[in-house]
Amino acid sequence: MIYYVSAAALRPGDGSEARLFQTIQEAADIAQSGDEILVAPGVYREHVNPVCGGGDADHHHCTRGLWLDWQAQGTRVTGNLFHDNVPPVGTEIGDGMGEDLFVEVSHGPTLMDHNLFLSPCACHLSTQGLAFVHNLIAGSFTFVGIGTDNGTKRFPSPRYTPYHVPHSTALAGFMTILHGDARFYNNLFVQKPIREDLAAYAKDTGWAGLDKLHFRCGTKPYDGYPTAAQYFGRFTAESAVDGEIRDMYYDHLPVWSGGNAYFNGAQPWDGERDAGVDTTHAVMLELAAEGDRWTLRTNLYEVLPARQLPVITTEFLGEAFEPEQGFTQPDGAPIVFDRDYFGSCHGESPLCGPFAEGAVEFRL
Repeated sequence: MIYYVSAAALRPGDGSEARLFQTIQEAADIAQSGDEILVAPGVYREHVNPVCGGGDADHHHCTRGLWLDWQAQGTRVTGNLFHDNVPPVGTEIGDGMGEDLFVEVSHGPTLMDHNLFLSPCACHLSTQGLAFVHNLIAGSFTFVGIGTDNGTKRFPSPRYTPYHVPHSTALAGFMTILHGDARFYNNLFVQKPIREDLAAYAKDTGWAGLDKLHFRCGTKPYDGYPTAAQYFGRFTAESAVDGEIRDMYYDHLPVWSGGNAYFNGAQPWDGERDAGVDTTHAVMLELAAEGDRWTLRTNLYEVLPARQLPVITTEFLGEAFEPEQGFTQPDGAPIVFDRDYFGSCHGESPLCGPFAEGAVEFRL
């Protein structure tokens, strides 16, 4: 089903092409899985809460759990359980692998906090302007640094995609994707066993590689990206007039990170200085359906070391590079990330990951 929305609609409608809805929320109230909502250009001053989406949602057994394409500016993905978004064992793998989340050619800010990404491929990140805060991630980040051109044979073909005036649908400009501009704070990364059929598919299709399709959990695909000090330190009065060093204008944007913990061989990127890498303990993650709920069983919190981690805030995360917009509420209000997956308070020195308190079993 396709629903049509226009802020310029003259009267209340039913979402048909002839009688458009006046607000996005009207369409979100009735849209079901697989429906499309086509929004006409205009200014929509509203906070949209889809009835079939939002917090505490469960996205599983799809080829893709959630796809944020192009103008994901200002989007917040929070309090979700993603799992099994991959071809099941024994099935033929078609065109593409699938993942929990795909963010494509967006300039951000795009915020992911207090989620569980449990599929073999957690996030396909052909994009920039990201923040991952207090997530449990048990899959890989794929296609980091590539996938943002139009695939021409002879000429460069970077895709110019729009960004907006902050908290508005009004266009501010178009720009290519430099990649990076990514933040990773207070996350848990747990490497799971790699399925042999998935690894074979990546190899046979020619897509295997750390910057393409792989199954290595952690921020490792961002190796070689500059820190903020390295990136912005290049721009001096001397470099601005030196015609021999123009490459710096086209380098990847910086990456920020801190307070993350890595288990079972999950690996940090080479610019992360305070990564908590555990090479001693074997961490188990077991997700089971019980009635209409899912239960996560783990020994993770039995081996997670105590650390003094900061409470993450909008101010702490800074602004996405291109739109110069912070990681805020839809109305621009700042966020203090002091509430966990269940809504409980993290406290002054939070644990990394989506839960405020450790346990061996979580009813999700």
